[in-house]
Amino acid sequence: MEKEWRVAEKMSDEWAASFSQIHLIALQILWNRGLRTPREVDEFLHPDWGRDAHAPADFTQMSSAVARIFLAFERGEMITVHGDYDADGVCGSTVLMSTLRDIIRAKLAPPTPLEKGGSTSIFLPHREKDGYGLSVKTVDHLHEHEKTKLIITVDCGISNNEAIARAHELGMDVIVCDHHQMPETLPTHAILLHPLVPGETYPNKKLCGTGVAYKLACALVEEAHKRGLAITEGYEKWLLDLVAIATVTDMMPLLGENRVLEKFGLLVLNKTKRLGLKALLQAAGADGKELDTWSIGFQIGPRINAAGRMDHANAAFELLMCEDPLRVNELASTLNQSNIDRQKASEQLYQAAKKQIGLPGQRKILFAIGDGWSIGLAGLVAGKLMQDYQLPVFVICQKDTPPAQGGDGGGGSHYAGSGRSMHGFDVTAAMKNAASVLDRFGGHPQACGMSLTGEDHLEAFKTLMEAQARAYFENNDATPTLQLEAEVAPSLVTWELLEALKELEPYGEAHPRPLLKSPPVTIMGLELLGADKKHLRLTIREQQHPFFFKCIGFRMSEYFQTMHVGDMIEIVYEAGVNEWNGRKEIQLRLVDLHKL
Repeated sequence: MEKEWRVAEKMSDEWAASFSQIHLIALQILWNRGLRTPREVDEFLHPDWGRDAHAPADFTQMSSAVARIFLAFERGEMITVHGDYDADGVCGSTVLMSTLRDIIRAKLAPPTPLEKGGSTSIFLPHREKDGYGLSVKTVDHLHEHEKTKLIITVDCGISNNEAIARAHELGMDVIVCDHHQMPETLPTHAILLHPLVPGETYPNKKLCGTGVAYKLACALVEEAHKRGLAITEGYEKWLLDLVAIATVTDMMPLLGENRVLEKFGLLVLNKTKRLGLKALLQAAGADGKELDTWSIGFQIGPRINAAGRMDHANAAFELLMCEDPLRVNELASTLNQSNIDRQKASEQLYQAAKKQIGLPGQRKILFAIGDGWSIGLAGLVAGKLMQDYQLPVFVICQKDTPPAQGGDGGGGSHYAGSGRSMHGFDVTAAMKNAASVLDRFGGHPQACGMSLTGEDHLEAFKTLMEAQARAYFENNDATPTLQLEAEVAPSLVTWELLEALKELEPYGEAHPRPLLKSPPVTIMGLELLGADKKHLRLTIREQQHPFFFKCIGFRMSEYFQTMHVGDMIEIVYEAGVNEWNGRKEIQLRLVDLHKL
């Protein structure tokens, strides 16, 4: 589907004149981000930890959470961290478990009531066997087999009212660290650390689950210092590598406090002490290189996520916690292989789902449903299909066995799936209007999960979601768009510009890598690259300019049949650097093009 190009409004001359020390194109991007004052620009370009990071105590129930955890230490109780099976849940569980472990290990100077110590355990659900979130079954298991007295959820829990009520009934307390959308009914027997809870005063409403867990860890370390425990000064800063990973993988906006967490988190990630992360980077071929948000999104995150998608997230958690040099290499190799298997399996599922969907026609929301499909891959495939069709997509897997949680355990076939949507259509809010036919659902505005029982409920769900999507798109333009920062001729892409663009890092959600539009250029050469000939390389020349410029378009081979030498085109591109055999050269990465 052809995309509409929208070039941002040009900044005012008066505004530009007040920032003479900043490259004009970088300044235009800052303008595009809505920055209008010198203070806003300074805070964006120079994040300051003391100024821009919020205090953990800003959470209204943080003091209650800390007091309950230290009470568990004093009583010698079992504390179980219950995470999620994705990178956010795994990283957040690691943050909390390592903090709890090190506080328990800390030598007491002078001795305090903490001499009893305490114990910790971890529970990460299996995606298919246990399902998402804290379940009644899991609560019963933790009570009977782990003798758990305190459960701390990470990246889940806010929608698990029934399970939390069961924990209360069994004499167990629960602390919820979550960031997902609010359910109709909040848990009443839990300490809630969640930025979106009504009345919550914590300023950053866009923390990821690991971010919430990190704030709890910071508060625990602060309390440990107050009580004289020998926790290293600055201990909490070394947890930021995991916060950086989770913030990117969970697609949190890199603005405000998240930008601060990511900026400093990347500094820590590049000198991480974690043996597991070092081994994972080596397995991914990324060791020794500068790590950025791209490294997280395409090298680190997928390998952590692959554990929970292909088997069990325990392997990823163990890797991040591991202190055995031999064991980390084994685990890193396992995750690397899981990622390779995931790539192959998701490509097969993607092809099957795309064949089933075919041409969308007049449909405003798309469904692909398959017997025996892997629920662990459904979200990935739905996201890829959403990009292809620029419509909301659900990939739903039919199972012979009942769902792990919720539902009546019978009544027909069982289905579980993931949905993805573009900005604008809130897929999770839409599912609230279909709640009567769902066993479980939850998520974010653009990413969600659901399960239901029975073919009748499946058809009703599809009908209800189609009606809502149709109503939305009747009043909103569904044409896919590319938001472009400015028109910049390739001849203006210099090392000075690249350095200015680097100053705007880290890039990510809500602050994407800049897309630039060229003026009309002429194709002087084109060829296909790669073993599978899927990549397009163009040689172009600007009008009235003697030099040629090369552009690379990954997986853009379809244009090879429609473009010819001598054609006049406009391109959308990212300006970057290509490194090969120790050489660096400026590279234009094609994103889209129009023939004139």
